[in-house]
Amino acid sequence: MERPLKVRLHILSPVHIGCDDVYEPTCFVIDEEKRKLIVFDPLDFIKSLSPQDRQTFSAYCMQGNISSIVNIYKFMSRKQVNGREIDVASDLISHYTQVRNLPTNNEGKIRQELNKFSIYRTAYNPYNNMPYIPGSSIKGALRTAYLSKLAKDNGISGRRDRAKDLEIELLGGSFDKDPFRMMKVSDFLHVGNAKAKIVYACNKKKRQSKFEARGPFQILESILDGTIFEGFINLNKPEQTAGIKKSIEISELLKAVHNFYESIVNEESKVSNEINASRIDVNRINEKFKDKLGKTVFLLRVGRHSGAEAVTIEGNRHIKIMQDRGQPPKFLDHATTLWLASETRKPTTNIGLIPFGWTVMEIIQ
Repeated sequence: MERPLKVRLHILSPVHIGCDDVYEPTCFVIDEEKRKLIVFDPLDFIKSLSPQDRQTFSAYCMQGNISSIVNIYKFMSRKQVNGREIDVASDLISHYTQVRNLPTNNEGKIRQELNKFSIYRTAYNPYNNMPYIPGSSIKGALRTAYLSKLAKDNGISGRRDRAKDLEIELLGGSFDKDPFRMMKVSDFLHVGNAKAKIVYACNKKKRQSKFEARGPFQILESILDGTIFEGFINLNKPEQTAGIKKSIEISELLKAVHNFYESIVNEESKVSNEINASRIDVNRINEKFKDKLGKTVFLLRVGRHSGAEAVTIEGNRHIKIMQDRGQPPKFLDHATTLWLASETRKPTTNIGLIPFGWTVMEIIQ
């Protein structure tokens, strides 16, 4: 068994790891003075209510229609609560007020607005409600970079067949013959304070245009720049009888990671400059880590809105681009839009908008 690598993950830009969970209306309020979303245990909240308030709250919950959610928001916003506090984008406060003040006699309008106000949680530990980075997210990012290396080494490009079939070809087999089954990646837990914020994700075109991208905004809990996580990567040598044709060498893997993500960040930086959005500055990263980039420090992109290029094999991308209604989609080797973190639902300028998902993976042992 190889000695596990101890890895420190430095967050560079907002990271959201989807977990199919949202903040339910009965477990949070937004404090307008503190400018925080406060998450609490609903049972503790109910226990803190007076008998009369408990009866009122119960009546709202028993209504069983969409309008009851607006009544619940109104009721809870008038109460003092204690719980975990999360920073929020500036526009979320007015957005919350807008939803809370919806007229309760128009269920169609309420349903439409509540769908837009879903606040998606990032992956979290259910025992302490703190964010973490699943090992599967790290492993997936490493795998894509390595597959791109294999495709380049074997002169494979322009392939449009099913991505899974190409993976099997590059790795010399599937399931039991896949060399990545010898890699074990732990979940990454935060070190110190795990800084999170509720932000808007806005879809923007990669070229300046008088027409906006069509993707509707989303509200995502995201881990912020400066948060650090630690975990382990263990890459074992396969037994001769395992049927794995070629094992993964850690040095080759890390070189592949560096080449793959440095290329993506450089291309994205060009786009960001063209549309006046914020970018990830590789030179500043190199200065911060004392010229260790590409040696013991490596760019890595994880989570939602990492971009189609970061999750597809370089040289063999076949990205679906939706067209106007009634028109068939087209397929390109690059995405035409990107998702950026924003303080507002509908930013009037791209200045200050930040790309999602960028991290630095530091080998510390």
